[in-house]
Amino acid sequence: MGRLAIRRVVYSGDKYSFESPYLNDGIVIMEGVNGHGKSTFMNLIYYGLGGRVQAFNKNDDNDSKKHNEIFYDTNNYVELLIEIDDEKYELTRYIGDNLIFVVGEDEEVRETCVLRNQSDEHTMVFSDWILGKLNINVFDIVQGTRSFKLNFTDLLRLVYHDQETEVDKVYKEADNSNFLSDSLEIRKSIFEILLGKTYNDYYSTLGQYKLTMKELEKAQAVMDSYDEFLGEVLDYDLANVIHINSMISENQEMIEKVQIEREIASREQGNSDEIWQLIGQQKKELILNQHKLEEWESAKNLTTQSIDKILYLIDESEKELSEIEKIRLVNKKLKLFTPNTCPYCLREVEREKGKCICGNDIEEEQYEKFFYTDEEYLDILKVKKKSIQSLEQLLERKRQRLKIIIGHIEKAEQSIEKIRLYIDELTKDIATNYNSAYIRQLDERERELNGIILELKQAKDLAKKRETLASQVIQLRNKVEGLKIRVDSFLNAAREDMLNKKKDFDEVYFSLMKRADEHCYSAYIGEDYMPHINLGAYRERSAAVPKRLMYFLTMLIESLKNEANFPHFLMIDTPNKEGIDKENLIKNIGLLAEADKYTEEMKTQYQIILTTGIDTYPEEFKNNVFFKLEGENYLLQENCEK
Repeated sequence: MGRLAIRRVVYSGDKYSFESPYLNDGIVIMEGVNGHGKSTFMNLIYYGLGGRVQAFNKNDDNDSKKHNEIFYDTNNYVELLIEIDDEKYELTRYIGDNLIFVVGEDEEVRETCVLRNQSDEHTMVFSDWILGKLNINVFDIVQGTRSFKLNFTDLLRLVYHDQETEVDKVYKEADNSNFLSDSLEIRKSIFEILLGKTYNDYYSTLGQYKLTMKELEKAQAVMDSYDEFLGEVLDYDLANVIHINSMISENQEMIEKVQIEREIASREQGNSDEIWQLIGQQKKELILNQHKLEEWESAKNLTTQSIDKILYLIDESEKELSEIEKIRLVNKKLKLFTPNTCPYCLREVEREKGKCICGNDIEEEQYEKFFYTDEEYLDILKVKKKSIQSLEQLLERKRQRLKIIIGHIEKAEQSIEKIRLYIDELTKDIATNYNSAYIRQLDERERELNGIILELKQAKDLAKKRETLASQVIQLRNKVEGLKIRVDSFLNAAREDMLNKKKDFDEVYFSLMKRADEHCYSAYIGEDYMPHINLGAYRERSAAVPKRLMYFLTMLIESLKNEANFPHFLMIDTPNKEGIDKENLIKNIGLLAEADKYTEEMKTQYQIILTTGIDTYPEEFKNNVFFKLEGENYLLQENCEK
């Protein structure tokens, strides 16, 4: 929990300038007539704290709401002297720039950026810096596929009571207002982070959980895609790395045995009996391979026939689908046929139930099945399309099967050709009394084993990647499970804490509202933390002023009474919209002093910067006025020429 206070506000440009006196704790007031710069003063503070002020936007020359003195000034900047937990910092932001320079008491200059996408290893995001100083965690809010970090200006939506926002909305408009920034989840998270004792931990952990869950989903998708890739490039189930290493070792041992056998065969003379025996073995092997080839050829023919049949069925189904679509279109546009239409003259016939147009007895259900409504035609079309999809899926499986069969046929043909060549070579060796055929067979066997080892090494690389991906999925799954437990734990504690805070908030808010609005008999905040007055009964627009103002004041008081992230700081810009009369407005402003009751008791301080009209505050606040804007005394004064 950190405490923020603004001590001095400076604007400097080539044409205009302003410097406030030192701003003390408690309620400090700038009073003035309309159009003299009260809202500009507040916007300078907000801009200096990283906020977006459209009137200062020098990139939009067509903006009708631009602040002319600041927009057309040059070399202009806002400088804030702020205090966070008794440490002072000087913030400087040039108008139209997204950099904020921070100078601490050690006089070290730190360059920070307002926009998160401009940060790098040398430039920190200003929001992250100030939230860190206020001991508020920086975390991600995840909604669907989008994620973003909650910024300091998001929290200021319940700190800066501005004049632009409609009072019945309570929360200040977001800098980039859209359905996401103003969603219920975002607004609830702002309230809970500012007042909840453990919601800071909850939302921080929840952000980690959702981001890790997205990582897990992405890793699982990569894993599934890789498995699908393996299924396409391999015609066998890939073993794990340990098993593949074992197979590589076995094949390497077989190569060593082949090399020893070849060395022995090269030194010995051929034995005709052994050669004839070997030829007999090879002939048996040849017959087995020929039988396999016949079986695969038969399987190929059956699969090809099956594919042709499926193609025929798909073609017929597509023709039938086209015909049904044509019939549906004609029937929908012309409405030619109904169960009561004469097929010759196409006139409507008064048909007796249970009788055909010709007078014969019929069964009503059987009779009407030849006539369909447009919805029934659509159902028929869906069934036909589903049938075609099923046939196309079956066709794809059959084509994959045919591809595998062709691969087996090619392999069998190659084996047969090798065996025949080997038999021919063995026959020649009988005449030469030399083992040349057997040696060549051993050479071929060594080449085969080396090829197998090469394939196994490639498979090992694939298996390694698969196991790495699987390991990442498991690690992320374990991390998600751990974070889910922490999220649930923090959520339970946070809900209990918030339940007590909400009850206390209701009591303080109702007490303030009864004094601020004489017609208020009920005031509380709902599950969405939005205020409800008089059980939702219709009230005049002016009643919305105390409703919003007392809400912000209650936020401050709650932070003074209890441990919370709310920075003990409010900015209130002229709350006199919606036609509230001056007397009631002064009464409402006077209630701001309620915060003083907790400063001595809780040994803490606060600061409320208030801008209001001339004398639009209680008499006892007279000494709290630090600046008065009236007559020629505008906020921004022209610089004297040197």
